Amino acid sequence: MEWKRSNVRICQSGLLLAMILTSACTPIVTGQMAEGGLSAAKTAFGALSPTAAGTDERQLRIQNTLNEVDVGDEVAPTLEKIGEPPRQKSGNAKGYTCYEFPSVYSSSESAVLMAREGKVVFYGNSRCTEEMNDANFRAGGKYQ
Repeated sequence: MEWKRSNVRICQSGLLLAMILTSACTPIVTGQMAEGGLSAAKTAFGALSPTAAGTDERQLRIQNTLNEVDVGDEVAPTLEKIGEPPRQKSGNAKGYTCYEFPSVYSSSESAVLMAREGKVVFYGNSRCTEEMNDANFRAGGKYQ
């Protein structure tokens, strides 16, 4: 009887030790598994969205066109070379016009061309709502 009791206690102690070790490792294993799952999801979503992956012909065409632009260039030939109408076109009383092309730098980042009197004054990663902000046209603003 004594022998059976000591074996049971040894088994219980071993089981308790195994439970402690397993519970101590669980956060580490969970974190690694979660990180692996996130990496796999990013890869899968990148494969499904060519714009996010940077392989979309449209995205590359617009980026290459903007890389050739200089401040002071005529805006009309640049718009023609982009080959599509802007999603948004807005202007203000000061003579500035903003042209926005969505999903150029990523699926959520747009490209804009700002023009005044037919000449490019700004181009790059932005949105017309940001560029046409009234503060940009006040004294000391971006376009003053």
